[in-house]
Amino acid sequence: MNRPSVFEYSDYRAFLKEMFQYRKETTPGYSHRFFARMAGFAAPNFLKLVIDGKRNLTSTSISQVAKGFKLKKQEREFFENLVYMNQAEDLAEKNHYYRKMIAMTPKSGIKKIDQAQYDYFSRWYLPVIRELVVFGDRSQTAEQIAGRLDPPVRVKDVENALDRLMQLELIRKDDQGRWEQNEALLCTGSEVKSVLIANFHREMIRLADSAIERFPAAKRDITALTLSIDKDRLPELKEKIAAFRQEILENFAGDPNPNQVVQINFQVFPVTRTNSEGDRT
Repeated sequence: MNRPSVFEYSDYRAFLKEMFQYRKETTPGYSHRFFARMAGFAAPNFLKLVIDGKRNLTSTSISQVAKGFKLKKQEREFFENLVYMNQAEDLAEKNHYYRKMIAMTPKSGIKKIDQAQYDYFSRWYLPVIRELVVFGDRSQTAEQIAGRLDPPVRVKDVENALDRLMQLELIRKDDQGRWEQNEALLCTGSEVKSVLIANFHREMIRLADSAIERFPAAKRDITALTLSIDKDRLPELKEKIAAFRQEILENFAGDPNPNQVVQINFQVFPVTRTNSEGDRT
């Protein structure tokens, strides 16, 4: 077993579990008690409690864990931000630490933490450009693409977006220099994925908000519905939305002559609390 690299993890508990296993395999007599003694913890099972999700880390215990596993300076800094990102309760805080992690990730080696992925989910025009490049004869330049985006995007940003999309293998050029789409999968850990998807939805909801004023009613459809339901039927409602979403894909995706990209958002959320939740204090 090779020594785990903290830079390849998006879940600090998974890193601790595999680092402990590595130490156990390479150090005779290694145990939770041995680690606790090396790190300065009074409880011999402290690390196990953290790995099992029964205890979080503080700034002090982060330093102790880093000391116990003999992490180098850059590894310690990355590990600290990874812990803070995992334990953050709001999206802004998670994004703050995630961006710091991206900046610290070494250029070499296999990386799940990737600036290109962050950009894809945090900038509305990247998925739009992925759709737009296959319009017409599939030979559009950055200048031509920028001229079609609404709201406007600078040519330089479009050039960067094309680079990002190619890095992620979501688009490529064929032998004739024409754009093609790839069906690549973006690989992230579950913790990072939750941050990225939340960023994406916020970006698209923000875009929908501005569309109310940017487009006349004939060019958009923004409707809403407020209704009372049994909370136990919420899964059924979500299934119907998923089925409708699939129906739209089957009817409109793959159009042989596309000439416009549209964004369709779906949101369902509670605006009241149930009786069992009680009053908020």
